[in-house]
Amino acid sequence: MDARRIARIAALGGWTVDPTVEVSGADPVLATPWPVGEVAAVALAQAGAAAARLARRAGGDPGPVRTDVGDAAAATIGFAVLRVDGESMMRTNAANPWVGRYRCSDGRWIHLHGGFPPLVERLAFLFDLPAAADETSIASAVAGWESDTLEDAVAERHGCSAIIRGEDEWRGHPQGALVHTWSTVERRAAGVSVRPRWEPSAGRPLDGLRVLDLTRVLAGPTCARTLAAFGADVLHVRGPNVPVVPAFVVDTGHGKRQAHCDFTVPDQLAAIRGIALDADVIVQGYRPGVMARHGLDEASLRADGYGGVYGSVSAFGHHGPWSDRAGWEQLAQSASGLCLDPLGDDKPTMLPCAATDYTTGFAMAAGIMEALDAAFDHGQATRVDGSLCQTAAWILRVGRRDEICTPSGFSPELLRSESGFGVVEHLGPCVQVDGLDVGWTLPTTPLGDGTLTW
Repeated sequence: MDARRIARIAALGGWTVDPTVEVSGADPVLATPWPVGEVAAVALAQAGAAAARLARRAGGDPGPVRTDVGDAAAATIGFAVLRVDGESMMRTNAANPWVGRYRCSDGRWIHLHGGFPPLVERLAFLFDLPAAADETSIASAVAGWESDTLEDAVAERHGCSAIIRGEDEWRGHPQGALVHTWSTVERRAAGVSVRPRWEPSAGRPLDGLRVLDLTRVLAGPTCARTLAAFGADVLHVRGPNVPVVPAFVVDTGHGKRQAHCDFTVPDQLAAIRGIALDADVIVQGYRPGVMARHGLDEASLRADGYGGVYGSVSAFGHHGPWSDRAGWEQLAQSASGLCLDPLGDDKPTMLPCAATDYTTGFAMAAGIMEALDAAFDHGQATRVDGSLCQTAAWILRVGRRDEICTPSGFSPELLRSESGFGVVEHLGPCVQVDGLDVGWTLPTTPLGDGTLTW
């Protein structure tokens, strides 16, 4: 991409592009009119540029930041690219009829997402169907509902769904209108004066940075994985009984240590709160209220002296009428207008990748590193928020191509790692910074494989 295209894409996401950034290649790489590879590449470049600025604080002299659109596009389907012992990992929800697009009585399409067993149970209860119901039965049940009524009914039961809207309709929706006023990543001073206790390094800028990763699925784990590539000490913690998507766990585990913690057990909750208070960065990806129930929300930790960066990832944004709704990649696409032909007779076309998930992770990593850098100047603790729908808004602002183009495809170079899962072939960080050591020093490991300690 030329410099003007890079600068335009960055500006539409709320970024100022660093002059050292070089992005090779261009879309279309994947079979979609949306510039998902270019936007992901710019997000990765922003992360690299932020890391370079931290390295300069330590006396380093990093050179250009380089990304490639083809590699970035591949990164938006990283879980599908990887191999374990030479085999692809099974798509968990490929045959799950509770994850799909169905037509309502008013002719509109709604995307249901029962990606985990508890979500299936909530949808099945709502429709008075067995959890083992097939696609035909679910379609018949959905056809008896008006779309708006069904969408709200699912949300009231803490299930996951979204009407498949056009871009203009989403911009007119109370949540969509709000999201479109935000940058891709929002940084806010927490009103707490701090002196950073961590110092960056010249060659591996985040060396020694303690990052507590309290996220799951893709966006949050990708953020923490990106920080690990620049040297952060990442401890990923989740409950022992929390449902998972195995391919996502393998793909986003590079560079991390893994530990289990049951927040309902007092001793374990006390331990994780101690870990959190000793962290330099916390990234969490749960609905509002979940962390507060356990004293792990920002306000509770700030009250006990936490002075680091507090990052939060959500589906629809952290403020507004939908801030308490859970969501997935497909629901962000559906709600925001990224699906094609949302009102047609055929099922609307989804993106062939997890562009909002992965790109949100890259952008959040950039925002967190920018917050770390700024703290040395203004001495303020910072909150960093990102959401799948903020990233979707960025892609929408860049705009789609009207002409039909043949995707160029990609052939990324895969790394090989000996891991607790076997031999994993996987993508690297997909961003390089001359003069910096960018990469993971730990292989991906099974959840709960380590100890709950720094």
